[in-house]
Amino acid sequence: MILWLMACSGEKDTMQSPDEVTEADCLTDEEYFSENVQPVLQSKCIACHSEEGIASETTLILSEETQVNFDTVSEVAAIVENGEYLLLTKPTNQHADGHSGGQPISPSSTEYDELELFVARINGLVDECATEVEIEGTHEGSSCEDASPARRVLRRLSHQEYDNTIQDLFGLTGTWSSDFAGDNVSYGFDNAVTLQVSSLLLDQYSNAASQIANDILAQGIQNQIHCTTYNRACAEQFLSDKGTEIFRRPLSDTDIERYLSMYDLVEEDGFDDAMKWMIASLLQSPHFLYRSELGVEADEGVFGLTSWEVATELSYLFWQSTPDAELLELASEDLLLDSTIVSEQVERLASSPRSSEVMVELGMQWLGVQGLSFVAKDSAVYSDLTDPLRASMAMETELFLSDRFEQDVSFAELLTDQSTQIDGLLATHYGFQIDSTNGWGRVDFTSEERFGGLLGHASLLTVHALPSSSSPIHRGLLVREHFLCQKLPPPPANLNTSPPEVDPESSTRERYAQHSSDPACSSCHDQIDPIGFAFEHYDGIGRWREMDGIHSVDASGEILNSDESDGSFYGVQELSEHLAESSEVSACYVQQWFVYGTGQGDMELPEVSCGVAAATEEFVAQGSTVQSALKALTSLDRIYTRSGQTGEMDTLAQGDVSEPDGEDTGLDSDTGSPETPLEELTVQVVENSNWGTGYCSSVTVANTGTVENTWMIELPIVDTLTSLWSANSVVVTGGIQFTGVDWNATLQPNQSTEFGFCASM
Repeated sequence: MILWLMACSGEKDTMQSPDEVTEADCLTDEEYFSENVQPVLQSKCIACHSEEGIASETTLILSEETQVNFDTVSEVAAIVENGEYLLLTKPTNQHADGHSGGQPISPSSTEYDELELFVARINGLVDECATEVEIEGTHEGSSCEDASPARRVLRRLSHQEYDNTIQDLFGLTGTWSSDFAGDNVSYGFDNAVTLQVSSLLLDQYSNAASQIANDILAQGIQNQIHCTTYNRACAEQFLSDKGTEIFRRPLSDTDIERYLSMYDLVEEDGFDDAMKWMIASLLQSPHFLYRSELGVEADEGVFGLTSWEVATELSYLFWQSTPDAELLELASEDLLLDSTIVSEQVERLASSPRSSEVMVELGMQWLGVQGLSFVAKDSAVYSDLTDPLRASMAMETELFLSDRFEQDVSFAELLTDQSTQIDGLLATHYGFQIDSTNGWGRVDFTSEERFGGLLGHASLLTVHALPSSSSPIHRGLLVREHFLCQKLPPPPANLNTSPPEVDPESSTRERYAQHSSDPACSSCHDQIDPIGFAFEHYDGIGRWREMDGIHSVDASGEILNSDESDGSFYGVQELSEHLAESSEVSACYVQQWFVYGTGQGDMELPEVSCGVAAATEEFVAQGSTVQSALKALTSLDRIYTRSGQTGEMDTLAQGDVSEPDGEDTGLDSDTGSPETPLEELTVQVVENSNWGTGYCSSVTVANTGTVENTWMIELPIVDTLTSLWSANSVVVTGGIQFTGVDWNATLQPNQSTEFGFCASM
């Protein structure tokens, strides 16, 4: 880390080199604090760390007085916890106990450098003329140049990906996932790496697999595989050909023998029934339900993905579905490790109309409007908000996102484009006339009072509002968190967070004035409400208004305490134009794609923050278009590599895999008929939470064999269990052995159970 500090003893017209800085130019600690640290504290910290703020019980209490703050911060700068300086670990969220305010200061930022040099000054690590310092331990993981390759885990198909995959594999139409248990949302999206398979979802997967297998047979198995004779050899051919598509890799000899054993068990009931059970088994396999992008170890702890895995990654990134024939062919020829060929495929995938569907899926979640159909509204206040109107609102936004993605417009235009498509219901809602023969027509609001940009869509305005009124809080948070990517801490537990009561005598702005006058509220609401006031020309369901009750609307707004986007504006049009010009906002857009595309969103991890930074640079290099944010992800090294533990098992997605010596396949090698029953378990461990000093995990154990199994598994856990449910445990050499309790100790074929534990590190 290098930091050049230019001290002034009067005005200077030219910048001096470090060698030219004389002792007379050196700043005192107080001067350095006033010029370099105080502005950071005022913009990043004082909102919470004041006597009235939510961090008023901490050791850092700030005021408007620079000298008072200098004395306070100097004391905190001397505090060392866990071998590191508290003033550096807390605001960067690197403290063992975390930081309730998130990460207001990045470890790789200039602000951090200035804070680090101040800590060094106060603790006598440097003199007053020092221009650089690196305190040991405080920059760990902050350098992108030194960052390890990205980590990965097996990634379960999202419900949308499941439906798309089944449709593309078998030519069926349906939404099987509509009956599935809802996926959890992580970092704003429902396709994160945290997706699990609960006992309920496992049952639902089983039911769906049986129904899909029935539909395939009803359609005619000949549509999936062409055989002259429909017998066991045909079933084996199905596994070799269609199995590659289902698992997104060639099936190994062991795989084929395992699934043929399912066929053999039911063969006496006829070919169709045997195929039904075999297909249903394939669709319940982890190799279908999870994407394997784990690679083969190329160096110690560094794994290179295979062409099969790159094909899977590209396909789900652009199409949310399984690789098509062209990608599979390239994978079979091992050509997808060539960046030139990958670039060609990226262009092919992005140019397909199918790719616009991923923009819609991301966009509706990014904008928070996927819940439009059921968001609560007061029917007495908004009697016009019918279910058909809600559907039209959602369709307008979907068409807008899809169209702009296909046209690959600039990101700025995504925010400022004043044209849209509406139907008769929306035309009435917006107070606009359309002339369309198919129900939907394109309109341009450029000459109208209503601004037709993305932030003016009725879908957003309806969701981000209260049941009976508009809401500067909801709409301000939309911009702060989804367009500036600044996550605000939750309000204190003892604070009344109810919105101000509706008062006909007061405007919305007046009712929310308490948030700026009450110190307990102002620390956060000063960052939210001024943005939200810009939306006040729209009521709670997005209708334009000049009056807020008996009051004229005042839509003046302001962004405060951002990195690069501070400024004033009037109304949504000026707000949108302001956001469109901000590099901070465009970087946030890239971050949304990174989180959605990789399933990882913890910006405290270098692999995430550095990945977003690199993707943002590529996004700008490609012209900052709507598509280029997605394409930029494919320029990252993570598309080809991952980090892991030395000695981890290599992926199976690398072509034909020979059966391990001595492994009992359960089939007679001469007759192909069952010889002995298969006894096999699969185990999935998912970490549900981690608070630095401990964590909790859930474990799913499934019997994938053909006989009942009284299960026992060992996990390499060296930490101390603090709680355990639905299982028994014994500490053994190298880990902990788990067995079931009375009700789940024995699993029947295709049955699973789940247990969980918490441990301290």
